[in-house]
Amino acid sequence: NFVIIFMDDQGYADVGCFGAKGLETPNLDRMADEGVRFTDFYAAAASCTPSRAALMTGCYPQRVGLPHVLGPNAKIGINSEEQTIADILKPRGYATACYGKWHLGHHPQFLPTRHGFDDYFGLPYSNDMWPHHPERPGGYPDLPLIEGEKIIEYNPDQTQLTTWYTERAVKFIEANKDRPFFVYLPHSMVHVPLFVSDKFKGKSKKGLFGDVIMEIDWSVGQILSTLKRMGIDKKTLVIFSSDNGPWLSYGDHAGSARPLREGKGTTFDGGQREPTIMRWPGKIPVGLVCKEPASAMDVLPTLSKLAGAQLPARPIDGKDIWPLMSGKQRANSPHEALFYYHGWALEAVRSGKWKLH
Repeated sequence: NFVIIFMDDQGYADVGCFGAKGLETPNLDRMADEGVRFTDFYAAAASCTPSRAALMTGCYPQRVGLPHVLGPNAKIGINSEEQTIADILKPRGYATACYGKWHLGHHPQFLPTRHGFDDYFGLPYSNDMWPHHPERPGGYPDLPLIEGEKIIEYNPDQTQLTTWYTERAVKFIEANKDRPFFVYLPHSMVHVPLFVSDKFKGKSKKGLFGDVIMEIDWSVGQILSTLKRMGIDKKTLVIFSSDNGPWLSYGDHAGSARPLREGKGTTFDGGQREPTIMRWPGKIPVGLVCKEPASAMDVLPTLSKLAGAQLPARPIDGKDIWPLMSGKQRANSPHEALFYYHGWALEAVRSGKWKLH
């Protein structure tokens, strides 16, 4: 089984085991202790839509025509000819679900249910794209909450989003414990505006942002404890990462990319190097630290190999990183180079320990 927990705007230093100061993330830290922590794992873009397109398709977002963030007025989305992780796992008998922020097109033909997912619940794009945006009041339409392909509510209570997504994921795991499954849990947090439920409000030492991180860590704990309770802990690979770095212009409502340079929206490492943890008891050695460069694009080909699924017929850019994940001796990054684009413009390249910007 596969579970991908994908954060929004969570910085490199927003997890305890990555050097967070004053943020409490005991479940994520335990996940790292019980698995592998990637120190040089990159999102394929420094903003939402292109980064998610890369994770889902194993391609640079430019290859699949999604190099820019989509808003509520966008007419485009993920192309029907592209194969997502869910698409490649379906023929292997996987149950598939997406709970959270999709951001690959909000029209019916672009929703998760048309791209390999059996179930979907969440926001079709960022949670700030609503009428209450402080810099663009009235500049966005009402924010839809979607179940399947149907809008069930507008401008939902965002304090409940993390809880709702988590509860849905837990129920899905419980219902599918006897068959292979893939859960994609792309949280709306910690993208601004920040919201947290009453159970974590005022509980951290780092204000609202710290409270939100505590709730995210709680969510991770819920997933891990459900896997254990269902007796499928050792049959499930859990991946935690983020779509891009912190949105630094939002001050104490944003996280930190320390010690990396810059944040969201830039091709410096603070914009694209993400806190990434992978755990699979019995398959991934405990306490492993991988310092080789890898990318979110590598998730699709790696899961494809592990599931015995067929790779897409179209060219992809990701590589199998199971040797890195499993701690194979002398395993190196499968990439000769990783490229960093801002829209259509190539701004940086990394090869080995070198990065040219």
